[in-house]
Amino acid sequence: MRRHIRFTSLLTCVLFSLTLISCTAKPAEFSDITNVFEAATETSGTSSESTVSETTSPSETTAVTSETTSETTSETTTEATTTATSETTATTSETTNEPSVSSSAQITGDASAIYRKVPEEKKNYIVYNEAFGGTITANAMNKGFIGITIDSDENNLYGNIPPEALQFTVFYDERQNFTLRDAQGRFLSATSQGELILTDKPVEDNYQFWRMEEAEGGWYIINVGAAGNQALQYSSGTFSIKKCAKTSDFVFNFYEVG
Repeated sequence: MRRHIRFTSLLTCVLFSLTLISCTAKPAEFSDITNVFEAATETSGTSSESTVSETTSPSETTAVTSETTSETTSETTTEATTTATSETTATTSETTNEPSVSSSAQITGDASAIYRKVPEEKKNYIVYNEAFGGTITANAMNKGFIGITIDSDENNLYGNIPPEALQFTVFYDERQNFTLRDAQGRFLSATSQGELILTDKPVEDNYQFWRMEEAEGGWYIINVGAAGNQALQYSSGTFSIKKCAKTSDFVFNFYEVG
């Protein structure tokens, strides 16, 4: 019985001692726990920084791609513009170096008569209406003469002059009135009846004389003897004399032949 009590007492002491030792063991300090937490945080931060530094964000990738595309487009546009400009310059250079073709060269034949502002005495001329390109022939019609067309660029007549076209030699008198005589020596004259004729000899009252009055683009050719300011006219394919009007069918120029 005593042994049992003693054993029980001893066991109780042992258990108490163990409990006391367990209770008196140094607990983990708060600073140690904090250090562990900071260490874990630093490790996580380092890992995050490493991830950020090694990984390119989508926005940065987009910016780089946009910049690269912009540079490529700019270079392509510059090259295309430079190429187009070079080609245009080359084309312009080729065009400039080509011999120019005058309007007169496009008219058939060579120049056969040359424009003269004022006809000189004893030289041969074609009397020419610029508006319709007509010159006079000896073919009579309706108190006048039929006209014929010759090409002109207002500086020259071109091609062979038709044989029926009349060429007139100019002669001046002391008053600076003039006569027009064809190759046969006939005078271009007016009559008191208002006709245009070719006559072998001078007629009365100065009907064979003409005077020039300046007009826009040429001259009015007015008969000296005829009353009422009668002038040479080319209308509806016929040369005649009519009262002078400020219209293009009364305007003539002289082209020297030969």
